[in-house]
Amino acid sequence: MRRLGAILAAVFMCGGCAVARVPIGAGPPFLRFAGLERLSELPAVSPPAWAPDGTSIAFSTADAVWVVRPAAVPRDEHRLARVAGVKRVAWSPDGGTLVALAGGRLLGIPLDDPSPHVAAPIEGVRLLAWPPAAPARSGQAWRGTAEAAVAASAPGGGMVVWSVDIATGPGERGGVRPRRLGSVPRGLEARSLAWLAGNNGGVVLSTDDPAHDTAHLVFMGSGARAAPFVQTLAPGDHAALPSPQGRFIAYLRDEGDGSRVCVMRADGSGRRALTAAGRYSGLAWSPSGTLLAFAEQSGDGAALEIAGVLTGVTMRAAQYRPEPAAAPTAIAWSADGTRLVFGTDTGDSVGVVWLATLERR
Repeated sequence: MRRLGAILAAVFMCGGCAVARVPIGAGPPFLRFAGLERLSELPAVSPPAWAPDGTSIAFSTADAVWVVRPAAVPRDEHRLARVAGVKRVAWSPDGGTLVALAGGRLLGIPLDDPSPHVAAPIEGVRLLAWPPAAPARSGQAWRGTAEAAVAASAPGGGMVVWSVDIATGPGERGGVRPRRLGSVPRGLEARSLAWLAGNNGGVVLSTDDPAHDTAHLVFMGSGARAAPFVQTLAPGDHAALPSPQGRFIAYLRDEGDGSRVCVMRADGSGRRALTAAGRYSGLAWSPSGTLLAFAEQSGDGAALEIAGVLTGVTMRAAQYRPEPAAAPTAIAWSADGTRLVFGTDTGDSVGVVWLATLERR
């Protein structure tokens, strides 16, 4: 654990030394809740995703991919493409293309020519992660390729993580053959894939091992000869999620019939609980990596909460009624750290999409 923590700290903390400003993230004492609204009444089946410039939000219904521009007057909600079976959507780094995960394949959908096309030569894809990138120039779609990391099922079981060129325009082909970054054995359930910030960035795959009640973080460097490193959490800890800069790791710790939201430093030190025991889901780091959002469910209601990992203070941002009541929540922060969009996590559940707004005090 210490070895991985040292690597994460050296690689990612030093990479951020030159950063002068970060998005809002001083902690809940300096924030207040400004509003909550139902972004869309459509029955979403995928977690929502922000465009890099923060102007649009995408999600899927059972038979289509939709885009909403919440600031437009009147609000712009339109069907981008008819695609069935989409479980996740993600924006290209320039914001000109949506990538949809359907049936284990990645489909690219350019905004200015929304005809779905195969975006990568890999099947059995489970997760996708883009490296951090600057927002797109307004009105321009990137007709080319962009490097991404994907976690896909392996033929003999388990998963393989690849670095692959994603074709962001019709007729484009990746110029580089997919490069294997690492693998994990069968029996592990993939929860999330993240490309951490930093000049020497890599990807982290979060997995759960139900048979042994443990969770693992598998760090895979972007270098061609970099060997993966595995960090194993304590028994009963799960849903591990590293912060964008790799400084902290958030996770859930089982307690009784529920769990606590906890955090620790990347080297495994400083473990502490941020909440009392309850029913939590949707852990999501702010872009600054100092705020952690999550949902707490109680009866048929739920609350969106935000904790400052530096201050230890938790703020109840909004209360809402999830649909259905027992569905886990997926949360996504806008790039400026002032808005959160959330809804039903991927699975058999269907629900509406919500938008919460924060502001400085």
